[in-house]
Amino acid sequence: MNAKNHENEAMIIADAGKVGAVTIATNIAGRGVDIVLGGVMPDKHHFKDEKAYSKELENWQREHDKVISLGGLAVVGTERHESRRIDNQLRGRSGRQGDPGFSRFYVSLDDDIMRIFGGEQVSRLMTMFNLPENIPLEHGMVSKAIEQAQVKVEGFHFDSRKRVVEYDDVMNKQREIIYGRRRKILEMVKEVEEETDPEKLDLSLQKQIINNIEQDIENIVSMYAGNGFEPIEYEKLVRDFAEIVPFDLDSQKRLQQDLQKVPQSLEAKEQIIKMLKTIFNKAYQARIEQFGVEFMNKIEVYIALRTMDKLWMEHLDSLDNLRDGIGLRSYGQRDPLVEYKNEAFAMFERLLSNIDYEISRSILRVGVAEKKSAMPVNITTEHPEAEDPAINNVPLNKGGSQALPGGGILQPSANQQIVKKNKIGRNDPCWCGSGKKWKKCHYPQMS
Repeated sequence: MNAKNHENEAMIIADAGKVGAVTIATNIAGRGVDIVLGGVMPDKHHFKDEKAYSKELENWQREHDKVISLGGLAVVGTERHESRRIDNQLRGRSGRQGDPGFSRFYVSLDDDIMRIFGGEQVSRLMTMFNLPENIPLEHGMVSKAIEQAQVKVEGFHFDSRKRVVEYDDVMNKQREIIYGRRRKILEMVKEVEEETDPEKLDLSLQKQIINNIEQDIENIVSMYAGNGFEPIEYEKLVRDFAEIVPFDLDSQKRLQQDLQKVPQSLEAKEQIIKMLKTIFNKAYQARIEQFGVEFMNKIEVYIALRTMDKLWMEHLDSLDNLRDGIGLRSYGQRDPLVEYKNEAFAMFERLLSNIDYEISRSILRVGVAEKKSAMPVNITTEHPEAEDPAINNVPLNKGGSQALPGGGILQPSANQQIVKKNKIGRNDPCWCGSGKKWKKCHYPQMS
């Protein structure tokens, strides 16, 4: 038996307790294996009359008593297992509920458990005393050595399982944090769908995004504006700021010129931060006026969930790769588990920062464009830069915010599709289909 044909093997085991039955199995240590001496007792429900059942029961009782008189069930093991628990379960197949029986195990010096734990020493003793190979060794020292070997193997496997759990705990703690943040956003979505008064909407996500972007602006200025004594790197400053509030090249040059007019002093850094925050807030308010508070909230939820899911999946792959090779740290006399915890914590910190970073740089680049005629509504992630930093997409008509089916969160339906547009060049055909070049049709003219 090899545990592949369960139904047939169950019938074989049922008859394993009959007189003279010999059953050969790879392993029958499971708790579900119940070998009854004399075979399975007859079931009363399988007989039509009481007389036939009584006769069959008498036959079974005679077989049962005969097996008991012969000594019961004998379990013969051809090797000792790595776990004492399995050996004891095998012994438990005999002596069922007080029935007689016995077990005996045979161990070879070539077995894995003997070869790894002291088998060579026993072999040397047999050679030293010139003992024939066919003489069995039944000394208590041998049994004790086998039991000690089993204890060592059990301890090794226990440590391995414990180590796996400790590794998994690191990922589970991170998963709880990410899922908690995601659950808050989903609960916010439910409240938005049920709330009819726009003034009562939960805008905590919006406030968090604004705070993160303002903090990013301060970090950018601190990076390139120095401490007031070093020259300000205006070009790099404006270029990084344009990742948050999209500008075209001409607008970036004009903003750079405006920033250069700020007097070089210790207060220049604060003035630049104030200017850039003002530009962002105006751009953000323009988007809210364009889309409405409720629709803008749906856009923010969509961006937050999409960004979080994408970066979290990448983070899980990185953790798996880290775990595969972290064991090599032991060669440097360092605990792999401690190293894994430290590395995973640093990676998780970067993940949270990257989530805020991606959201900050996507919030003013996602827009909804609706064309005239029966063209599909497009939810775009990039648009030609417009005159105002806040208006970086095709204007939405008055009813554009009703395009989402059932008030969903930017979920594409049959008349929606998610598209990504490449940047339109000045001499490319205009998107409106007029046949003119973009610079002579809808190209935003800077005033």
